[in-house]
Formats: sequence, structure tokens, C-alpha cells
Amino acid sequence: MLLAIDIGNTNTVIGLFDGERLIDHFRAASEHSLTIDECGFFVSGLLERLKFSPDKVTQVVIASVVPRLTPVYEGMARKYFKREPLTVSSRLNLPIKIGYQDPTAVGADRIANAVAGFVRFGGPLIIVDYGTATTFDVITAEGVYLGGVIAPGPETSGGELARRAARLFEVRIEKPARVIGRTTAESIKSGLFYGTVGQVDLIIQLIIEELMTPARVISTGGLAPDFAAESKFIEATYPTLTLDGLKIIAGYSVQ
Repeated sequence: MLLAIDIGNTNTVIGLFDGERLIDHFRAASEHSLTIDECGFFVSGLLERLKFSPDKVTQVVIASVVPRLTPVYEGMARKYFKREPLTVSSRLNLPIKIGYQDPTAVGADRIANAVAGFVRFGGPLIIVDYGTATTFDVITAEGVYLGGVIAPGPETSGGELARRAARLFEVRIEKPARVIGRTTAESIKSGLFYGTVGQVDLIIQLIIEELMTPARVISTGGLAPDFAAESKFIEATYPTLTLDGLKIIAGYSVQ
């Protein structure tokens, strides 16, 4: 079985694969003070909940954008699962080519998304990932990862707005009942929601114009279900796209 771990700035997503099948996945807060043992107890507990023992795990693959947590999860894989983890980077053997000016600067989660998207759908492809940052990744028909766009995610924007404006505060990120807010909370919620919707569609439009060819557009990320349905361009949402990419990379790297 394959244990796939996607360590993000806000959340860490852990998935367990049996062959091609994703048995289950879990989302937890990315605690930057986590120790190897705490991490081991947590992940082992998830497996016990699924009625699997650690010795059933034959491979561990990790994508991390949190340098503090990368060695923690790597150490956990060695100590609790007796496996040498595969940590995703542009240096691995991949089914796509990284066309970024500095390939080592591409986030592991973006690499995993691009791999899963291209293997499943081909290109040209645009992937929108709604998370701490809203990222846009562009893959050509030939499987070249061109790069993309990184913008603040709605929760990040809302938190910074509350921090900088003395009379404003954080609100739940969700579609408001109306665009014109009748209270401060409604007004903030409308701005964050529709501001994100408008931002995403404009950036997609500009990317397509720059590519000068039609492109398929898909989305992923924890907030994707809240926003993707409002987009004029996004045709489908795949919540486990990053985990799928990790599984593909784990299999491809051993070929």
C-alpha cells in the first residue's frame, strides 16, 4: 500500500492507496511544532481507524511546501513505517517536463497537480488550486509545465484584511446570500467570495489569451467546491488531484 502525504501551509492531506484505489484520505491542520513521534502516533492512528497495520505500507511519498515539516514526516516514515520516503521535487523522474526558469523553485504540490492533470487529461491544461494561495498551473499539449500564477487565497486575504483594518474582522468563506452586503460581515464575505471568483476567471482568460489556444480548466484544493461552480471556465473539480499526482510520481520514479 502507498501512503501519500501532501503537506501544505494550512492543511496536511494524507491518503492511503491500495494499487490504483484511494482507500480514504484525511485533512488535518499543519502544526509547525509537530514532532516525529506526534506525527507517527497521528498517522498510525489513521491507519488503525481503517483497520490497517503500519507493516501494510510498502511506500511513502511526500509533497511538502513547509520546510520545517518535511524532515518530520520523512523521519516519521523511517521510524514508524520502516520505509525510505520519496520526497517530490523537480529532480525526480517525471512524466512531464518542467519548463520553469528555475525548476527547483516549483512547489511539490504544483508538480503533483501538474503530473496528475496531464496524465489524466493531457494538455493544454490549466489547473486552479484553491488553498492558502490560489495557484494556476499551465501544462502544454507536449507535457511541458510552463509555470503559472500565484495569488493570495481567500482565507489569506480575509485574515490580512482583518489584521490591517482596525474595525474589520475575519468571516467564514462562503457564498453570500446577496452581493450587496447589508452588514459589515456580509460586505466582507461578498468581497472575498466574488473577488476570488472574478480574480480566477480573469486570470484564466488572460492565460488562455497568452497561450493562443483553447485549454481545459480544472480545479482542486480545499476551497474548490465553494468557488469552482461560479467560474465560467472551470469544468470539473478533483479534490484528490494532488494525492493522485503523488501516486503517479511514486510509480513513475521506480520505472
